[in-house]
Amino acid sequence: MAWDAQTYGSRWSEIYDGLPWPGPHQAVDFLAKLAEGGPALELAIGTGRIAVPLVERGVEVHGLDSSDEMIGKLREKEGGENIPVTKADISNFTVDQEFSLAFLVLNTIYALQSQEEQLSCFVSAAAALKPGGHFVVEAFMPDPTRFRRNSWTQVHDMGLDHVLIEADRHDPSTQQILEQHIHLKQGSVELFPAFLRYVWPSEMDLMARLAGMRLVERFGGWAGEPFNARSGNVVSVFRRDAS
Repeated sequence: MAWDAQTYGSRWSEIYDGLPWPGPHQAVDFLAKLAEGGPALELAIGTGRIAVPLVERGVEVHGLDSSDEMIGKLREKEGGENIPVTKADISNFTVDQEFSLAFLVLNTIYALQSQEEQLSCFVSAAAALKPGGHFVVEAFMPDPTRFRRNSWTQVHDMGLDHVLIEADRHDPSTQQILEQHIHLKQGSVELFPAFLRYVWPSEMDLMARLAGMRLVERFGGWAGEPFNARSGNVVSVFRRDAS
């Protein structure tokens, strides 16, 4: 089976909300302020980890997602049933209104498998924004030094009857990381893949410029931490050109 836009949702939706993600509060504060009262579009809305509390803050949120399973989990949540969601591939989409804010969080830009798809995502996001609107992208900072001979393995959890192992393969020539999260339980094996193409911040800035946007701010996290050589995370804020 090849990786495609639906793979992540179909494999991860049942366990996604139980994973140890950071709390959404700082991201929600950051995005609510940037929306400035206007409507917001979340690319890859998923289970609504950010969208639901953002709506509770009074922001009108619309969503895009390619996974029926993820959208179904969103619909099960209080408040999630009323968020407008369009089923679409975030690498190439159109919407029928303009937004003050579009955002793509938690490394999801890396789920697009090629530079062409990632650039197309930026172009689609820019087209969805009103002039002067903002596009926010959050992702981990690439760190090829973690790999030895372009591979990496770590035990994340272990007990009497289970072990959780992550095995990664890195191709620096294509900036791709093939992750496999292996859940071994007594009598069963479950595989949760995540195939990624990481993007350097400077490369992301060029994609934005080609799409008619400019970088206006970059942080090392949602709390506004300075972005520097020690940053493990990167939050980039782009603005659509006024004309």
